[in-house]
Amino acid sequence: MAIEFEEEKKPVNWVAILTVIVIVAVLFFGSYYLFFKQPQLIEVVAPKSLQTIGSLSKLSFDPSTVVNDPTRKLLRQYGTNVQPVTPGRSNPFQPF
Repeated sequence: MAIEFEEEKKPVNWVAILTVIVIVAVLFFGSYYLFFKQPQLIEVVAPKSLQTIGSLSKLSFDPSTVVNDPTRKLLRQYGTNVQPVTPGRSNPFQPF
């Protein structure tokens, strides 16, 4: 006669499974209503100061007006150019 050992089957945790399903459903439907159902609400919420920023993107910038500006020629350089130094020591293993 053979003796058989079987592992005890763990019961299914239905509360945890239902909780996960409810959370996923709430996230799905919440994102649907937020992003797809009434997208015009997002534009209404933006303050007036942010709505005027769109006019800044339509501005054009011409660098030649800055480079060829006659007042730029009146500026003088009072200092000298800074030369970058090499960081560290020539021999890092040499004691101080």
